[in-house]
Amino acid sequence: MGEESERRVVPASEILAKIERGEAVEYDDVIIEGDLDISELNLPTEHVDRTEEEKQFGLSDELKVISSPITITNSEIQGKVNFSNVKFQKPVDFGGAEFGRYAGFGGAEFTGDAYFREAEFGGNANFGEAEFGGYAYFGGAEFTGYAYFGGAEFTGDAYFREAEFGGNANFGEAEFGGYAYFGGAEFTGDAYFREAKFTGDANFGEAEFGGDANFINVTFDNELILNNFKFGRLYITWDSIKDKLVYNGPVYLALIKNFKVIEQFSDADDCYYAYRKESQDQKPWYSQKNCLIDNVVRFYNWISTNIKRISKYFRWISDLPPITWIHRFTWSKLFDWIGLVSCGYGVKVWPIIIWGLGSVLGFALLYKILPKSYGGFVESGPSTVTIEALNNSTHILTLSPSDNIVSPSWGECLYFSFTALTGGTPEGLHPAGLLRYAVMFENVLGYTFLALFVVVLARKLIR
Repeated sequence: MGEESERRVVPASEILAKIERGEAVEYDDVIIEGDLDISELNLPTEHVDRTEEEKQFGLSDELKVISSPITITNSEIQGKVNFSNVKFQKPVDFGGAEFGRYAGFGGAEFTGDAYFREAEFGGNANFGEAEFGGYAYFGGAEFTGYAYFGGAEFTGDAYFREAEFGGNANFGEAEFGGYAYFGGAEFTGDAYFREAKFTGDANFGEAEFGGDANFINVTFDNELILNNFKFGRLYITWDSIKDKLVYNGPVYLALIKNFKVIEQFSDADDCYYAYRKESQDQKPWYSQKNCLIDNVVRFYNWISTNIKRISKYFRWISDLPPITWIHRFTWSKLFDWIGLVSCGYGVKVWPIIIWGLGSVLGFALLYKILPKSYGGFVESGPSTVTIEALNNSTHILTLSPSDNIVSPSWGECLYFSFTALTGGTPEGLHPAGLLRYAVMFENVLGYTFLALFVVVLARKLIR
């Protein structure tokens, strides 16, 4: 109470009179009594075209023009604030101000910069349909009630770092033309960004969403940063962020889990696929071995460099060339690559189908062009009976199969290849020569593709 009694008390009428006269408004560390309501002031107006929706929110076609620069910092505003439907021609600074009741800036146009850093909004705050032509600074601001920025336009950068939203926050259909920074912001209630548009970079790193976060139909034209992003339920589609999201492993894993919780399983699969792909791309094919060999190499190179300082008898060692680092092959990258091309990391069916059809066509071509000297198809016909006479009283009956290597047509090659891939062999035909090994290999591929297909399909159906 001692501090409060030392602060100068300023009636709201004094400030309104200065605004009406076009004088500069500069106050710091004061208490403002009464409502700051410009609706009854005699100010010049400027015509704007309002949509029907804006008119339903009480916004008129005539803006009151305020030519005064306004600076009210570190002050307590005890009454209501109504700067709705106003055009500020000069910068506005409410840094550190305490809005005890409703703060209305709906439909306002901020031609210059607007500073609300560390401002405290005790009641609801309305910035709906406001236009920020310059820098909009809300860093560290506290919104106790409902914070409404629906349809607001931020032409310059929008800075909400470490802002605290105690109630629900609505940025639906807002447009961010510059850098949108919500790093470290805390949303205790629900956060609504539906159909918002981010033309510049959007940074939500370290932001916390305690309630539901709605980002349905949001457009991101540049990078989206979600590092250390914390949320309960995030309603968003993978297609809207897949090409803009800056890679971060924990973020991808959190999004995968979130998509499953909100039953967007297709988005979960696509996000998992992108996570594995990005993770694989960042792995090198070769890396330095961090083992005993590395330590031996380091010791050798140190000796060869510094031996002259130790003893003149071992100077010849310093003439030896240094050993380059031994690299090892990154097997995990190879396994990731196999998982990618074979079945899309277990979430895509189409790679398996493509591999199966490709195998059928490839082996059919092999069966068609393989020279007969290396083998081919043998057509099994009825056995031939041969009677040979050893002497006048003894005869031998011989059965010899009539197997002949044939030249199959393209249709027969495709049929044989498809049958071989599925583990069967056409009746009346069997491979001979090197062709037997090709058929055996195609059988193995067929069983492999079948197993992958069953696993991926079951994963999609059972969940």
